[in-house]
Amino acid sequence: GVPIYLTLGIVVVAIGHETLGYVGSMAYAAAVSLALKLLACALQQKLIGENLSHYISVRQFVGINSKLIRSMRLVLAERGLGIAKVSILIGGPDWPTSVLCGIMGLELIPILIGTLPIIFLILPTMLTGSFTYMASLQENGKPTFPWASVAVAIFTALTAIVQFGSMLVAAFYLEQTTSLREDEINAIPIDEKVKEAEDKAAYMSEIYSEVTQWDVVPLWAKLTLTLSLACIVTCCYMVQLFSASCFADYGLTYTIGKDLNGDWTNLFLPLGRIAILIFVVSCVLLQCFTWWATRKAAAIAAGRRISPERPGADGDENEEEEELRRSLAPSPRYVTYQESDPHEAVEVQVAEC
Repeated sequence: GVPIYLTLGIVVVAIGHETLGYVGSMAYAAAVSLALKLLACALQQKLIGENLSHYISVRQFVGINSKLIRSMRLVLAERGLGIAKVSILIGGPDWPTSVLCGIMGLELIPILIGTLPIIFLILPTMLTGSFTYMASLQENGKPTFPWASVAVAIFTALTAIVQFGSMLVAAFYLEQTTSLREDEINAIPIDEKVKEAEDKAAYMSEIYSEVTQWDVVPLWAKLTLTLSLACIVTCCYMVQLFSASCFADYGLTYTIGKDLNGDWTNLFLPLGRIAILIFVVSCVLLQCFTWWATRKAAAIAAGRRISPERPGADGDENEEEEELRRSLAPSPRYVTYQESDPHEAVEVQVAEC
């Protein structure tokens, strides 16, 4: 994406301008950027979308049953390379666009050809990085390329226009498809296995939300989450307010061998190592809280208690879990069955699963 093109524009020009020249290194960076984009699309389409389409989780992560994705399926299934189809290939994110192409079994070469106009986004983005590097060069205390700063502003604006414009065109055609071809969208069959997984995930999310309400969370879990928050806030303040004391100076054009004495850990100063340690502690504590909440939600959903009832606090907690499980379970419905006597009816309670 854009960060990759920008970085290549800086790094390739900084390293290659002595051998390829500035224009040659810019052309090389653009070619590498385009190759990486096409390679990423091909891998996601063939290796993930096509080969892993039988996995429910892959189809669910794509959102195969959503109205937006079904609209994309209609456009991508069209023959040829119309404006609507190309705009989606360019303006849509690699995931789910490329993966969806693989799930649909579309041919790779036409999709890659339809992706080639991405070069109009690659060029201004890459040139923004190149001119940023050139603007930093000085000779005898004066800028080597005094016009480079102006070029950076121009190509930054151009990058934003192309990026936003491609997304806007893609959104326009998807909205048009949704409005004008609603019957065709509704005719696309729902993936029942994915729907079942989505319903289960939504039910688990509801339970998870309930069990993590602050007033029902146990004291030890509250302390764990509070300590995790305190650690991450402390870490952020340390690296923001004392960044010079946490990390050594290191730029995109630096090398580990020359600027860090061959050891990448020299990037972290003593205070930085402490900040990283505090960050790791925060992540571990947050993971502990998440593991507990997920396990408790799963136990309630399965109708099981986490631990045997014991007098005191544990017994009270088990009662709360049981009450929460009952409140979240689907409500029973009542069906009236007619007996042989038309004047008598028996009301029978049938619990929905």
